[in-house]
Amino acid sequence: YYDAPAEPCNVHLEVQMAGHLDGTALRRATAAALAAEPRALARMARGGWWRRFAWEMPGEPDCDPVATAGWSGETEFAELRARFLAAAPPLRSSPPLRLLLAAGPGEDRIILNAHHAALDGLSCLDLLRSIARHYPGGQDGAVPGRQAPASESGEAVSLAPGGPGSPSAGRPGGVRPAPAVRIAPDPPPGRPRDRAGYGFCLLPARAVPAGRGGGPGRRGTVNDLLIAALIVAVGRWNSAHGRPSGRIRITMPVSARLPGQALAAGNLSRLAAVSAPVPAESCDLGALVADVAAQTRAAKDRPGPQVDPVSMALAAARCPPAVKRRLLRLALHTAGPWLCDTSLVSNLGVVAGPPRFGTVPAAGMWFSTSAHMPRGLSVGAITVAGKLHLCLRYRRALLSSPAAARFAGLYAAALTDLTSEGDDGDR
Repeated sequence: YYDAPAEPCNVHLEVQMAGHLDGTALRRATAAALAAEPRALARMARGGWWRRFAWEMPGEPDCDPVATAGWSGETEFAELRARFLAAAPPLRSSPPLRLLLAAGPGEDRIILNAHHAALDGLSCLDLLRSIARHYPGGQDGAVPGRQAPASESGEAVSLAPGGPGSPSAGRPGGVRPAPAVRIAPDPPPGRPRDRAGYGFCLLPARAVPAGRGGGPGRRGTVNDLLIAALIVAVGRWNSAHGRPSGRIRITMPVSARLPGQALAAGNLSRLAAVSAPVPAESCDLGALVADVAAQTRAAKDRPGPQVDPVSMALAAARCPPAVKRRLLRLALHTAGPWLCDTSLVSNLGVVAGPPRFGTVPAAGMWFSTSAHMPRGLSVGAITVAGKLHLCLRYRRALLSSPAAARFAGLYAAALTDLTSEGDDGDR
């Protein structure tokens, strides 16, 4: 429903390898990993335009998802990344993902591009680690404790009503506060087509932060600090652009996996939200972290998926998917500024064992997810080998590349103001 040419609904997972990989071996390892996880082969079930969306597991892929390319400099690689992630993989063919092996000077990069309707960030991470295990010299490809998929070859599974582009997280009782603050736009000049799609800003790895606040005897988690820092950064950015203050709301995906589903593939996340007024320069940042921490704990403790009223109404409506899609796009276009949260933070947490392809270890990892307008910006976080890796994904309709770099600087500075670095934190 949410996928569109200007803003693809996809998950981006990127690994910087400390050496070079063999493309043929990677292709075979990917095929073996997909065979071991039938849900990662999911495609939309065939049917007429009136049929409700449902998954089917074909048993084998319809196409080879692995591609290779070369690059000679960071600018060239950034352009290669943007082109590869400019569209989400099609859902009508299997698998709903693509993998790029990009060979550069002295190192390779692996980029996984998955349709967010089929896979979430944790599923992508697990799949990539499975590919690494099947790569020559890797560990046994079997994953202890993996649960058998609920549906296998040929059986259709209905889609859940929620999705990554939902206007906002569900709130108890359907009560909705005042519209959230929007990030002040600073788009590139030129024609509208120059503003389509996403840009990516990868921040240098930094020590995992430890909170300076969070309540008596309690630190904020890394996730709390990431959200609080984004609230501070948005406030500072908007103040510099002369935008009025208000209430900032940050979307926070929460894993909705049930016991025994820790390694299950699919989009098994629900959305929650954290809000705070635009902080003044003189505000107590420790109190802000404490407020955020209380809200994130409450959101994680709330059982079951919470879906916003718009998505719930559209899911329950008895009309063809094509009609629902048009209604949803119309709702986002007309009511989005009043319904949508300000921005989004998605944290995959700590990767205890970074993917190792044979003898070649991972030197860094980055992750991001889409942020449809009017959000227009998301922060993806992942911790690898004791280092926090951050990626800002932004809609070019909201920010130009130079503007995104300035916002990233504000975000990094806000995170430093909120934290004392050097200690490991909770997810």
